[in-house]
Amino acid sequence: MPRNNMDILCLLQEHGAILEGHFVMPSGFHSQTYIQTSLLLQHPNLAQRIAGALADKFTKNADVIMALTPSNSVLAQEVARVRGVRAIFASKDEQGNMILKHNFSIKEGENVLIVDDVAVSGRKINQAIDLIGRLKGNVIGVGVIVDRSMGYLPLTVPLRSLLAYPMQTFTAKECPLCAAKIPFTELDELKGI
Repeated sequence: MPRNNMDILCLLQEHGAILEGHFVMPSGFHSQTYIQTSLLLQHPNLAQRIAGALADKFTKNADVIMALTPSNSVLAQEVARVRGVRAIFASKDEQGNMILKHNFSIKEGENVLIVDDVAVSGRKINQAIDLIGRLKGNVIGVGVIVDRSMGYLPLTVPLRSLLAYPMQTFTAKECPLCAAKIPFTELDELKGI
């Protein structure tokens, strides 16, 4: 089971999941590097091992595991399988607000473990924490495969990752790749397809 940074880093490299180019992230920031964990999670044996390692990071009982997006529902499902609880995922409404669809619910007082593939700014995570709070659930923590932040995420709950891989991001105005007129690298995942 991958339990340290080198194991996860090796898996990402072996599966071509660390991409170089000029990427516009969903947050609008630009980056030279993109981590595509779906290339790992497409393999059930790896998804199971990664989920086990993430589940081990938290000792508190969870009633539900929640992914931040439908695309991370595989990760939530596998962590939920390890924990013996149910898995749900958040969606967005027409205005871009995080909501629960598909008759998913969080009952008052339920403990929720949030899972995500990559943490960068913490914006989506904080939206999920707010959503769970409005539903009167308790967030016990956030488990991510890769923490890309530069060392500080403004969160009110513990975040635990399998790999710390800080990478600089830029606004469009400050982006050296834009200044060098390097074209954007297109990924379906970034287009929301």
